This record gives sequence, C-alpha cells and structure tokens, in this order.
Amino acid sequence: MAEAAKQIIESRGKLQSQSQVQFKPSPINQEEEGGCGVIGLACSIPVKGKYIERALLQMHNRGNGRGGGVAAMGLNPSQLGVSKELLENDYLIQIAYLDPDSRSNIEKEFIYCNLHVDRAGDVPSLADYKSAGLEVKPPLVWRYFCRAKSEALDRFIEENRFEGLSREKAEDEFIYQNSFKLNKKYYASTDGKKAFVLCHGKNLLILKIVGYAEQAIKYYKLEEIEAHIWIGHQRYPTKGKLWHPGGAHPFIGLNIALVHNGDFANYYSICEHLKQRNIYPLFLTDTEVSALLFDLYTR
Repeated sequence: MAEAAKQIIESRGKLQSQSQVQFKPSPINQEEEGGCGVIGLACSIPVKGKYIERALLQMHNRGNGRGGGVAAMGLNPSQLGVSKELLENDYLIQIAYLDPDSRSNIEKEFIYCNLHVDRAGDVPSLADYKSAGLEVKPPLVWRYFCRAKSEALDRFIEENRFEGLSREKAEDEFIYQNSFKLNKKYYASTDGKKAFVLCHGKNLLILKIVGYAEQAIKYYKLEEIEAHIWIGHQRYPTKGKLWHPGGAHPFIGLNIALVHNGDFANYYSICEHLKQRNIYPLFLTDTEVSALLFDLYTR
C-alpha cells in the first residue's frame, strides 16, 4: 500500500511543470474568516434540500454574501435522471462555467476525449438570479456522469507505472488529475477564471455561489432534491471582494466534500507538506489545503 501511494505521488510531479502556473502559497493572513457558519446532517432516510435550507437561513448572519455552498451525498437517482447503478458507479462531474463560451473547448479537451459520458446536461436553475436575492449571477453548471475511457485509462496506467494498483484506484487518480489539469488551465492560469470543477466523486453533488448557501439551494432548485447527507457553508471573508464562486466552500478531494470555520494557523506549513508530495492548491484558501491533505491521507 505504501508503494502504491508513492507511485501516485510521483505521478503528480509532472502536473505542475505542464503549465506556467506555479505554486505560490497565499500570504499569511490573506483572508481572516473567523465568522463562517457550517452545518451538516446525515439520516437513514432521504432528506429534501428545503430542510437544510431552513437551517442555513438561521445561520444567515454567519456569512456576508461573498460565498455560500452545499454538498449532498446519497442522492435519489431518479431525480437526476439516471439509474441507481449508474449513480453508484459513474463519477458525477459538475463544471462551473464562469465563461459559458469556454464549454465547447473544455468538453473537447477534458471531457469527451478522456471520458465515456453516459449522461450530460445543464443543472436546472432559476431564469432570473435576482429573484433569489443574488447580486452576482451564478455560473452555468453542467453535469456529466462519466467513466474513464478504457484506452485513455490504459495509457495513464502505463505512463505512470500503475500496474500494481487496482483498476478502480487508478481510475480514481485519472479523474483527479484530469480535474486538476482543467482547473489549472481554465481557473488558475493567467488567461483568467473561465471554469472549474465543482465535484468529481461518486454519488456526490456540490454547488456554490457568490452569495449565501440558502440562495444556492434556491437558485439551483435543490429544495426537493433528496439526499442522505447534506453539508452547508456560509462564508465570512473579511478582506477582498469575491467575484466568483471558486473560493466558496465546500472544497473537494475526490469522494469528499469539506467545509471549515476559522483560520489555519499552519496553512503555510501544510502547503509545503503538500508541495513535497506533488500536490498544489489552486484556489488559494486554507480550506482547500485541508481537503487536499485529507484526500492524501485517505487515498
């Protein structure tokens, strides 16, 4: 198992060298978010989004409208238009298109060339974002139920000498690295923030906006969506103006979603720890590195 982990870490070494984007940890105290609100629930029966929406409303004062988001796991496949088998076995990839015109290029470069797509479509949303009380229009989000193409995964395994890994674990890393490359080129590059991956796990859905978490539920019509697990986050950054949802919570590893309240006193040292293992944060918030660290330790 230790050898497999070493191989995965080594395989990520080339990810950073493939772009002009370089590792630059945020200055200490770049953002001080001590007032954020977090909530979570898990239930043996499915719970509709409108119930966590009510709880998030009670934490409205724990955010300042600069970022809010939710994650749901253990979803109802019929509500997403897929079978139970497909929901459990496919990667549920959601991409936030900050620039809708970038979708065709991204799909050509990162989706349809690498992934077998069983189902794709835009995530339902309100026609008028202002009716949800929002000042900034949320991104167009597209949802893809995917598996890695056999030939692409075979090539990935051979290039990274992953023959000792199970095919499932190799596919997990293939999806992870594909998302990293997408985020690096279309979010963290000098060309501007055009798109980023919201989630790419199995049976896991994430949506986030510039606004409050309950507004994310309302805008993306999640009130009737059922899930066994929900988490939500009201962001309260005290510096800077957030104009895109990439800095909002939850943050992802692979099959995880993480929200956080407070500051990481050891943010820089964690960044250095990740850098030594070929893992580079792209969104410049302390919560992202905690999700990356958790993913490192669990996967």
